[in-house]
Amino acid sequence: MNREWSTPTRVTIVIVALAMLAVFFYAFQPMIKPLLIAGLLAYSLNLIIKPLAARTRLSRKAAVNIVYFILVLLIIATPGTLIPIAVSQAETISAELVVVEANIREFLLNPVLIFGREVVPNDVVANVFDLSGGGLIADPESALNVIETTSISLVRLIVIVVTTYYLLMDYEGLLTWLVNLSPVSGRGDIRRLLKEIDNIWRAYIRGTLALMLIMGITFIIIGLAIGLPGAVGIGVVTGLLSMIPEIGPFTAGVLAVLVALFEGSTYLPIPNFWFALIIAGIYFVMMQIKSIWLRPHVMGRFMHMNTGLVFLVIIAAVILEGILGALIVLPILASVGIIGRYVRARMLKLDPWSPESAIIPPRPVVEAEPETVLEKTVQPSKEAIGD
Repeated sequence: MNREWSTPTRVTIVIVALAMLAVFFYAFQPMIKPLLIAGLLAYSLNLIIKPLAARTRLSRKAAVNIVYFILVLLIIATPGTLIPIAVSQAETISAELVVVEANIREFLLNPVLIFGREVVPNDVVANVFDLSGGGLIADPESALNVIETTSISLVRLIVIVVTTYYLLMDYEGLLTWLVNLSPVSGRGDIRRLLKEIDNIWRAYIRGTLALMLIMGITFIIIGLAIGLPGAVGIGVVTGLLSMIPEIGPFTAGVLAVLVALFEGSTYLPIPNFWFALIIAGIYFVMMQIKSIWLRPHVMGRFMHMNTGLVFLVIIAAVILEGILGALIVLPILASVGIIGRYVRARMLKLDPWSPESAIIPPRPVVEAEPETVLEKTVQPSKEAIGD
């Protein structure tokens, strides 16, 4: 009896498998983003865990536990450190808001002349709120929606934290399983593909770190030059948040503007309000330079991609997929390019590993690091190339 599947049977199996995979992704769509975040965190932490285990002779499990739980402790300790500072700043802001409220109330109660007619601003504001339908008091249904959203966010956070740990613990096992899915003759090619994709993601992380360093140092220098209180800390926060497109720099800018508004400059003789406007203008200009020129050039240099393409891809990802899409779109696009180049070469019976077709030169392997599934030197056999 012939046990080999015919070509129509194979095509049918592939179509059915792809259809089931599409249904699976559609059904579990809300979990895709948390899993992507967990995968990105696990990959980034693995870049620390791997050399740590190699240089300290620790087992991978011990290295994972050390790095992971130090990170968890930092995440837990950070709010405890920042809350007292936030409370102190909130008290200062509350005192300032009392003065602002008194000024606004005085303005609303005093009539003004508009085209020769006396108008009381307070009456206009009251009419606007009457027309809003429902006022500012939230109904019970809105409160339930808030609770539901909070619960879902908590579940997603738990999924990210737990999944990241398990991915780190079985990182090499997952790679081995992925390689072993292919036939024996094609496993060398799969290892080479995974290695090139690994180089892409490493280049992306190096570029992101370089961008964070540039932004942090730039804003530290600017803050110190104009007398912004806490310039070093705000510059560090700006550098850290610059990895998050759009939202990160905006958050850092709001923080800097609030500090400038309530603290003022340490030596510039100008009112706090105008100093805050100067800070807002500086952040706005620098963020445009970063988005339009700096990020495309830095990431394009590290990832060997066209700067214009980098800019367009990030903007499109922000519009279509939001922050997460903008974070990972560049390495995903480059990874798809590597796979596409390999498939094209195999279909045309060309050598997919020729130096001319490499997108990013392979990263040299450090001898001190233990050999892993991605770093095994595999020479593709003539039979594999000729398949």
